[in-house]
Amino acid sequence: MIKIVSIIRSGRLRALLCAAFFIPHSSFFISYAQDDAKQRQVYAQAEHDYQIGRTEQARDSLMLHLNTFQGNLRQNALRLIALTYLESFDAGQTERYATLMLQQNPYYTVSSQDPPEFADIVGRIKAGMTANVTTASNQEESLAEVPVPTTLITEEMIRNSGARNLQEVLAAYVPGMHLIDCNDDVNIAMRGVYSTTQEKLLIMLNGHRMNSYVTNTAAPDFSMSLEKIRQIEVLRGPASSLYGGVALTGVVNIITKTGGDIDGFVVKAGIGNYGQKRADLLVGKRYYDIDVMAWASVYHNKGEERHIGSDHQSSDPEIGNTNDSIFIGRVGKRPTFDLGVMLSLKGFEALYNTRFSQAVAPFTFSTSAFAYDYDAYPLQNGLSPGFSQLSHHAELSYKYQTGPFGVRLSGTYDREEVTRYQVLSDSPNPYLANVLGLVPFKYFFQSSGLSRYINLHDHNFGLQLKSGYDYTFGSNHKGSLMLGAEYSHFMLDDIRYAHGYNYDYDADFMKRSLTNFSSENSANVSLQLKNQWHSLILSAGMRYDHKHRYDDTEANVLSPRIALILLRPKWNVKLSFSQSFVDAPYLYRATNELYYISTEYSKPKTVTLSPEYLKSFQLSFAGNGWIKGLDFEINGFANYTSDIIRSDGVKYRNAGRNHTIGVELMANYKTSRFTAYMNLTWLKTFKSEIAQPDMTGDEEGEETYMENTPAIVNGNINTPGILSNLVLTWQATSRLKLHTHILFEGKQTTHYLAINAACEMEECYQNLKNYGLDSPEGKEADARLIELFDEYYAKKDMSARAIVNLGADYTLGKFCFSLNVNNLFNTRYNRSGMDAPLMPQQGRWFLASVGVKL
Repeated sequence: MIKIVSIIRSGRLRALLCAAFFIPHSSFFISYAQDDAKQRQVYAQAEHDYQIGRTEQARDSLMLHLNTFQGNLRQNALRLIALTYLESFDAGQTERYATLMLQQNPYYTVSSQDPPEFADIVGRIKAGMTANVTTASNQEESLAEVPVPTTLITEEMIRNSGARNLQEVLAAYVPGMHLIDCNDDVNIAMRGVYSTTQEKLLIMLNGHRMNSYVTNTAAPDFSMSLEKIRQIEVLRGPASSLYGGVALTGVVNIITKTGGDIDGFVVKAGIGNYGQKRADLLVGKRYYDIDVMAWASVYHNKGEERHIGSDHQSSDPEIGNTNDSIFIGRVGKRPTFDLGVMLSLKGFEALYNTRFSQAVAPFTFSTSAFAYDYDAYPLQNGLSPGFSQLSHHAELSYKYQTGPFGVRLSGTYDREEVTRYQVLSDSPNPYLANVLGLVPFKYFFQSSGLSRYINLHDHNFGLQLKSGYDYTFGSNHKGSLMLGAEYSHFMLDDIRYAHGYNYDYDADFMKRSLTNFSSENSANVSLQLKNQWHSLILSAGMRYDHKHRYDDTEANVLSPRIALILLRPKWNVKLSFSQSFVDAPYLYRATNELYYISTEYSKPKTVTLSPEYLKSFQLSFAGNGWIKGLDFEINGFANYTSDIIRSDGVKYRNAGRNHTIGVELMANYKTSRFTAYMNLTWLKTFKSEIAQPDMTGDEEGEETYMENTPAIVNGNINTPGILSNLVLTWQATSRLKLHTHILFEGKQTTHYLAINAACEMEECYQNLKNYGLDSPEGKEADARLIELFDEYYAKKDMSARAIVNLGADYTLGKFCFSLNVNNLFNTRYNRSGMDAPLMPQQGRWFLASVGVKL
């Protein structure tokens, strides 16, 4: 033993280990580098031969070494072979190798170096190619075979839309999706279903959940870089049978590029109005079985300052609001960022991603909607007022395939910090405390600079196992059977819940609010079946989810799905039923707990929240090839959502329903120089529950408090009946591409509970109590109360609007110059969301950028 220790201390053991490990591996990488250099030399010589007219020599050399080329080098070799056949007027061979090139890289875009004839061939092949997706049933399949309507968004489509973030990409291309503004969150609705944050749509990165385990939120903002994306697969409809909770209304799976796709460095920088600054970096390389890719994206702006004055419909200047300026689209004092690295080696894959985002609310919280002095509030834990998330995700997986059997095992680790720093009021408001039920802290609301602060840290460990078996049964049946199982362990490290006054916080209160709610465990098993008999496909699935919550309550949910698909050469029909759920976010349940503990509220302690549910029936018809370059799809759906969670400012409860029918139309038309993508959605909500005030006495009958009870609205809420998007692209020259996105939204109506009116109602009740009903003051208060009941349950209209975005891309060698203008005509309009009044939207924003590939 002493001798071993001596060897370690002397350093001889370290030297032996280095000799055993490093030398063979360094030789391995040196061999890779030498082979790669040799292949590049072969390609460079062939390219030189082609340029001086020795096309046959170039082709023979490339054909001889074709099987040894990898990644982008193979793609370039296939392209050059196709060009040599084009020089020989061999159209068949030209198309053959151009097809192989596009199979190697379906997203290849013609450049100024490509002859016009070759560009036409590539465009024609692209128009006829069938794109494959993996999200719809955890296996690769064509869009015609997927069991539910699915939208595929390619890298080229993202650029053509001029979108600045994921939210805008989804709203442009996915029918049924539209933007929702809930004041302090980047949000999106799906078929009229939404919440105060983006917590009902599952967003994944290469198949792994990005939604927070404590809030269920994954804001599709600037913290999700668009530059790293190869394609986006969007499942339109419930998907819990595959992905469990959060996949209530749909799934967005972001598929990243690989190192072979990048094959070098891509650097991009941009600058725009309102203090916009943006920088992106992609690095990627592939060496045989080793593929490495990394990305970095940073974005910041100062926001668009807007003077609202007395024109803002949702503010009440009589309450004492003194500010008239707001900032729209502001991302906070710290920039948002998205950093990540991926490594794959044969069946192994490793991923690390960290993101930070912050959305600054233009107005004070919820339905009060006052302008406020953003800079007057001090930093808390380094953050200014807003809703922010800092997340870390690490994943290691192994995939093994032998014959018809395949298995994938992965382990994940997630850690995050969530902060919700909300301004309640700049000015004193003695009645706001009673309206929110914060009686013990009533003295807070006799001061200026009122705010609420929630901060927490959490982490989650997860294990996932997925296996599949492809089978044939006789000569007529073929299909696959898939089995999956997952386990996750969630731990809340700490949570702080505090109220601030005089632009500061009570440090003693924050210390007392530090609470550990222990852990939660989740497990699930799923079974998926896909069977094809001639042209008929049966796709079915079932998943069982079990969650043991921190308070010893449990959630047990079955999520079924079944679909029938009829495939024909130029059309297909799909009929499906699916049911999904999303469990009540941990933060909502913990906030309820803290609320009742901190206020010692006299009502019974009813804080348990159940999951939200959605049932959906869908019938779709899709056609392709009827007219050259044209594909289309029409889909009808009926959605039944129940137990929607709503808030009254501080508490959460299951208090909503949404029954909706709708029709979606998608179409795209492509030629070699022109593309058009169009979607149109008609949506009708025939039963929706919101909340309305109900004044009730407390247990002793001495005072009154305000409780919200369900009210039925027969119509859309914050959702247009008609919604349409049109994205047009024109390759004006070999170097210049022009594109535009035109959005049309029909008239909308918002319903919300006006906190300002509630404060005045509280004042009237105090006057009645102090002066009596028979006094002049009491009679005036009683008459005003009758008027306030209608004002408290507010209903506002938002007019129809058309928003035009315009952009241009100019390519010069390795450089690409871009200019995108959003809301070209500076149209002034409003949006709204759950528990939110009218929110003014961004005016004309522009961003100019330059990128280079090395």
